[in-house]
Amino acid sequence: MHEYEAAPDESTKVEKSLAKQSQHAGAGCAKAACRRMRQAFKQKLIDIVPALQGRVYDVQPPSQTAEEPYAVMALGEEIWKSSWAGYRQVVRIKLYAGQAGLAQADVWANALIAGLHRQSVTGQGEDTSIFTPHYLGARDAEKLDTVTGKAYRTLRFGVYVPETEGNSAVPASGAAQPDEWLAALTRWTQKQLGETWTVYADTWPAQPGRHAVLWRLSACETRMAGASMYELRKRFIGHIMAPDSAEENCAASALVEGFAAQIQLPLDQAQGQGRYITTAEASADLQVDAMLDGQLQLTLVQRRMRPAEDAALIRRVEIHPILK
Repeated sequence: MHEYEAAPDESTKVEKSLAKQSQHAGAGCAKAACRRMRQAFKQKLIDIVPALQGRVYDVQPPSQTAEEPYAVMALGEEIWKSSWAGYRQVVRIKLYAGQAGLAQADVWANALIAGLHRQSVTGQGEDTSIFTPHYLGARDAEKLDTVTGKAYRTLRFGVYVPETEGNSAVPASGAAQPDEWLAALTRWTQKQLGETWTVYADTWPAQPGRHAVLWRLSACETRMAGASMYELRKRFIGHIMAPDSAEENCAASALVEGFAAQIQLPLDQAQGQGRYITTAEASADLQVDAMLDGQLQLTLVQRRMRPAEDAALIRRVEIHPILK
C-alpha cells in the first residue's frame, strides 16, 4: 500500500478556479472535522491495541519518562486535493514499544493498518461523524527520537474531508440541480448495482456509504454531424469505493459490461418517451486512486437537430445537361 497523488492533468482550468474560490470557505469545515476526528481516532487505536489504554497522547507524551508502551498521535498536513474530494487530513501515529522492542511495534502496526485502512471510524457519544482512513505509508517507518533516545514506529493515515454535507445526488431544496445526463447516469448505476450501493453525483458527501459510487462530469464537446444536426458528447469519471479492492474491481467490471449490454440510457425516469443518451466509450483503470482519480471513464453521446433557422440554405440549383 502506498500514497497516491492526483494526476496533474486531471483538473481543468475551471476546476482549478473553483478550487481556489472554495478553499477558504471549506477551511472551517475541515478544521471542525479534525476536532471531531481526534477523539474518535484515539478510541479506535485503543480498541485495536488494548495495551495503549490511557497511553495515547497528543503531539508528544506528557514527559520524557512516560511509561512505555505508548502512542503519540498528531494531525499532519491538511491538503486541498480537489473540488470533489475536498481536503485530506493526514494523521501521524508513533508507536513506542519500549522493552517489547520494535518487533512488537511491527505487530501493533500491522494490526492498526488492518483495522483502520478503509474501515469506518465513528465518533464518540453524541458525535455521529464517520471517517474512513486510508493508509499512506511512511517515508521513515522506524526512527530514533534524538531527545529521549527511544525508537519508534511511524504510521500515516489520510482522512478525506469533503465540504459537502449529505447526498449530493439528491440536492436540497433551492440547490442547483445536477446535470440531466448525470442524474440519468446515477439512476442507471443504482439500478445496476442494487440497494447495497449508494450512488452520488458531483462531489463526495461528508459521510459516504461503505459501498459508494461517485459520478462527475469532467468534460463536454460538440461535433458536426451534418448541415442540420450536431452531436453533443459528455465525458464522465466514476469513482468506486468499497471496503475491499476486490469489491471495487467487481463493481467496475459489472458497470463496464452493463454499458456494453445497454447502449442507450433513458434520460427520463418514465421510460418510453424516446429521450436517450448513447454510450460511445466505457473503460476502467483498476490501478488508480478511487477517491481522487476514479476508475471509470465514460463518454455519452446524443444527436440533436439544429433549429430550423440555423440550417444551411440552398444558394442555387443547377440542372445537369443530361437531365434537360
